[in-house]
Amino acid sequence: MSDPTNSGLGDNPISSTTLEEILSDVLQEQAFMFAEHGESEAVEAPAASFMYARIQFDGPCSGRLGLVFTPNLCSELITNMLGMDSEDLEEEDIADALKELLNVVCGKFLIAAFGPMLKFDLSIPTITKIGLDQWTAQKANQHTTVLMVEDEVVLFELRL
Repeated sequence: MSDPTNSGLGDNPISSTTLEEILSDVLQEQAFMFAEHGESEAVEAPAASFMYARIQFDGPCSGRLGLVFTPNLCSELITNMLGMDSEDLEEEDIADALKELLNVVCGKFLIAAFGPMLKFDLSIPTITKIGLDQWTAQKANQHTTVLMVEDEVVLFELRL
């Protein structure tokens, strides 16, 4: 996000620090992992391909949340969430767990930004694989915050 004090939510400004705290809390609760702010300029691409999970919401405000993980971190995240060994994971398990994680993050974000009384419609989350060029463009986007999770880069996108 370009301005850490206001993400463009109109009368409901929410800081990028709050967004990071929401993601960190969800990762701690569901996957026993910790997130912290990363410096965008110092971060280099940690892999050649990535998992990009995104969800759209519509209501008093419309927008999209997205998370970009390396395959390695994604596998670790999912094994922690599901309590499974990585060799027992199927691609469907990874997609389903990422979608669930994104649903929870989006729900907590909307409550933090707008309170529990406003209603939003959420899309079905989607998962796509992206390459290095798309990752680099996403990292440079003004709507993206760079986080470090277990010493790996995660891109957190919020568009309103």
